[in-house]
Amino acid sequence: PEIKTFLEHHQIPFVTTYKAKGILPETHPLCLGAAGLSPLADKYLLPLVQKSDLILALGYDPIEMRPGWRNVWDPAVQRMIDITPEPNSHYMHQASLALVAALKPTLADLTRSGTATDRPKWPCATPAQVRQELAAAFPTTDDWGPAGVIAQCRASLPETTLATADSGAHRILLSQMWSCAEPRALIQSSGLCTMGCAVPMAIGRKLAEPDRPVVSFSGDAGFLMVAGDLATAAELGVAPIFVVFADASLALIELKQRGRQMSNAGVDLGRHDFAAIGRAFGGTGVTVRNRAELDQALQQALASDRFTVISAEIEPGGYDGRI
Repeated sequence: PEIKTFLEHHQIPFVTTYKAKGILPETHPLCLGAAGLSPLADKYLLPLVQKSDLILALGYDPIEMRPGWRNVWDPAVQRMIDITPEPNSHYMHQASLALVAALKPTLADLTRSGTATDRPKWPCATPAQVRQELAAAFPTTDDWGPAGVIAQCRASLPETTLATADSGAHRILLSQMWSCAEPRALIQSSGLCTMGCAVPMAIGRKLAEPDRPVVSFSGDAGFLMVAGDLATAAELGVAPIFVVFADASLALIELKQRGRQMSNAGVDLGRHDFAAIGRAFGGTGVTVRNRAELDQALQQALASDRFTVISAEIEPGGYDGRI
């Protein structure tokens, strides 16, 4: 609440790390979305940061950020204030002024100092333009493919849905496209990028909050690593929705191999019947190949008292130009 009050009082546009998504609702007019995973998002966000005459890092821990966020401002030229409860030992950036202090009381004091109209706020309206450019860069209108899967899930599932994400290309795209209205509405692995984590995290979330919809997003390789955890979901009687991006590829590593002009090695998978795996463990299993089928599967999953595995079959290469 203190962050929300402070930003609204001073009308400061804000960017969150991908793990802080939802600290304010991402539909908030000051919100520019999350950062840290997508070079495509950085293309729009970093120039805005570099045009700022004052940068505030509020509880910001850059250990989760891509190397592209290392030293992206010069504290001798741009005023940069760090407000964190721990001293800077990461050296991902340096500050003009570092306040080692508890965030809540510090922001409360800074909110009381000065009025909301004491200085001009971005008279060129650049943040609003960046917000529009980000929306265009991550459109929700794809007929299918990974972006179409994410867009349809967000459109079909209630805003109160709790989500978990596995590591891979889908997580980068999901972090940009999955809007959050509250903190931890989307949880994911730390910088260790643990494959397979989305399924057990979703089971735990459903145990903790059984009355809320819970959905996990996994790549096919990550899902195969933890498929046995479906037995736990069945034995506990919980009903999360497990969405699998089935493109028969370690898509993120394959994309990096091509980008570095390396030969294709160890990144292609077989096509597996993930829906049948879900049924074999006592849940529901559905294979979908378009948005209408996905919407129908999601509605049935929301009404079910058993877990559902939804295998969204997409073509390899669907993340090209998207992340």
